[in-house]
Amino acid sequence: MTIRRLAFLFAFALATITPATTASAAEPAPGQSASQCIHSDAGYENYGPTDISAQAGDAKRRVTVNENQAGTITVFKWPNPSYNNQVKYQAVERDAAGNVKNLYPNEGVFAGIRYRTKDGIGFSWLRDWKHSQRYDSPDTAVPVNRYVSPKALGLVVLSFDLVSGDSFQRQFVVRRKSGSAVKSAELVAYENFNPVATRKAKVPLVDWCLTWLSDQHAVYNGKSHAILNWWQGVDEATGKQSSVALAMGFNGKDSAYQIGADGFDPGADPNGPADPYHQLESSPYRLGGAAKADGQTVGALTSKLEFNRKGYARSRFIVAADETRTGAAKSLAQARKRGFAKDLRKNARQWKHWLGQTRLPKDAGQRITEVSKRALISLRLAMVAQTGAIVASSATQGPYGEDWIRDGAFFNEALDWNGFTDAVTRHNRFYTRIQASPENPSDSRPDGNWAEGVYADGIDGLPIPWEIDETGLGLWTLYRHAHFLKGKEKKTYIREVYPSIMRAADFLASCKDPDNGLQCKAHEDDNFNQTQTIHGAQTTVLALRSAIAAAKLAGDASARVDGWRSRLAELRAAIERELFDPETLSYRQQAGSTSTASFKEKGWLLWPTQIRPRTDPAMEAMARQVNQGVGSALAGAKGSYETKGVLGLSYQWSNPTARQERAMKRHVAYMADEQTTPTGHFGEAWQRFEDGFAAPVQDMPHVWVGILFYMSAYRVYGHEPYRFQGKGLYRQKFAGRH
Repeated sequence: MTIRRLAFLFAFALATITPATTASAAEPAPGQSASQCIHSDAGYENYGPTDISAQAGDAKRRVTVNENQAGTITVFKWPNPSYNNQVKYQAVERDAAGNVKNLYPNEGVFAGIRYRTKDGIGFSWLRDWKHSQRYDSPDTAVPVNRYVSPKALGLVVLSFDLVSGDSFQRQFVVRRKSGSAVKSAELVAYENFNPVATRKAKVPLVDWCLTWLSDQHAVYNGKSHAILNWWQGVDEATGKQSSVALAMGFNGKDSAYQIGADGFDPGADPNGPADPYHQLESSPYRLGGAAKADGQTVGALTSKLEFNRKGYARSRFIVAADETRTGAAKSLAQARKRGFAKDLRKNARQWKHWLGQTRLPKDAGQRITEVSKRALISLRLAMVAQTGAIVASSATQGPYGEDWIRDGAFFNEALDWNGFTDAVTRHNRFYTRIQASPENPSDSRPDGNWAEGVYADGIDGLPIPWEIDETGLGLWTLYRHAHFLKGKEKKTYIREVYPSIMRAADFLASCKDPDNGLQCKAHEDDNFNQTQTIHGAQTTVLALRSAIAAAKLAGDASARVDGWRSRLAELRAAIERELFDPETLSYRQQAGSTSTASFKEKGWLLWPTQIRPRTDPAMEAMARQVNQGVGSALAGAKGSYETKGVLGLSYQWSNPTARQERAMKRHVAYMADEQTTPTGHFGEAWQRFEDGFAAPVQDMPHVWVGILFYMSAYRVYGHEPYRFQGKGLYRQKFAGRH
């Protein structure tokens, strides 16, 4: 996927999102509209900035939780990483230092502490204290947030964030230092959940921006000491009844509660109970005890901290999800019963089982290794267990919870490198099911093509009906996977996917420009305008070449294959005639232009397209141009997808000179150091801020950029078996202790 062109979606959303076409009767309040979802002057982050730096998840991939650097939960995806985000949180701008500002201060899920000193009662949100973030282990998806109070209070709070099945658990460990002024304390858990179980085809805005279509009811259940939030209605994307419920509570009895109307959302009931956020703004910082609210709701619970003689106290906050209130309450009860340490051990075993099958860059240094591990973990968390789809990101700003077959082709390659052939077979079966065909007809795209991006159940999630480069890469990945299979399994697989390969190849062979012999004008690279560039040309070459090879595996020697072969020769000749520049020994971006193709396009010309033999002077010339282009881009003010260039270099320079090896390793090391969050996640792009340092922007964790980095490091450094690093902070320091 590329940086999204979003002006068309803005217009599309305004034209199609109205109360009459939604699954809910709710209407936006004055001042609310779909136009607020788009920030046309925001550069890369047209949907608003991505406020994510850490991710929690497990092998089931039903709950995926993303949080920002202060530990605020900004995304709570259920029932899968594709849809839906159950938290109200909308980021609106990023300042010159890169800091994100969100719409209202009560958005997300976060914690505070109410304390008593000799001077009386006080209160602080933990995010307002000095804070830092890491992972419990480089080998799991368990974020750890550390908060340090002002010196006089003498408190240090750690939160360990764990997903287990349909539940999320935040284990707090609070240390009261010797000499602390705090006599007693309570933890406060605040939630602004926004339950939603409806989507709109082609416009992925409902679950994070169109908040008036979600969040219906909230009640406090005194018997179970839990807040229940729920929504029920019709999923507009499917036309079927749908529902979701969230249950939240501490592991024991709470000491106070409040459910209120959202005190900042203009669509909330003005006569509803008070927002607990407001109740905690002034003395005595006490929750009021309201037990019910409707519409746009919020809630909070408190838990008394019992400090032991060593000054430590613990409390566990749990959120459980299900389709029904009964199911969510049951899941909450089960999580309480299991205990955090038990679920943490299970989570570690799950990750050890999966990661133990993978390989890492060899002797690449700590940072490159940690970033590679995080890329693999993010890939795993993007794999939808129910359908086999793999989403681009679990983030919602931008809304990338869709499967782009462009990205998916490279996800498949990385999975195949590591022996996960069953997962790739399942992913490709998903692709064959959603391809336009007589069995799956589409009124918006010709047979043989795929939508720009789809939700995990195959419904169109984005507005572009089809893209020629995705058709090419889709065909390629269907064929490419066969290289990693053997014997009967390989024959069975080819027999299963070959009809989809034929449909795509037939379309690509027929889609040509009669005037210049190139591919027809089409949507390319997420561009809403139809274009004709080297991007579509080279992926069509890759596809037709793959189709011919697949035909050989399938035993197909028909005239149809001869037609593919003839069209491939014709297209290659047109590319050389219309796009090749003999003076620079490289390719132009489009016919009739003097502009050379970008280093990213040339990276793909090196691999996976490999437009010419490796020893061809043009391939060597382009490799030099790619290397120079990557270096210049990394030294710039902003950029994206330099990994495409480095991965192409790793193939062209597969037996590098010492100078070539140094250049590639320098690129990889820089990207690991400068283009990731402190926790090791890439965005789709990066930007240099006022301090001169680069930082990722747009959809952290961006799975494709992470995997392109991993694949580059894998090839540049060579590879070795995965190495695990200890038990993790919680099990080393706190398991079995109080």
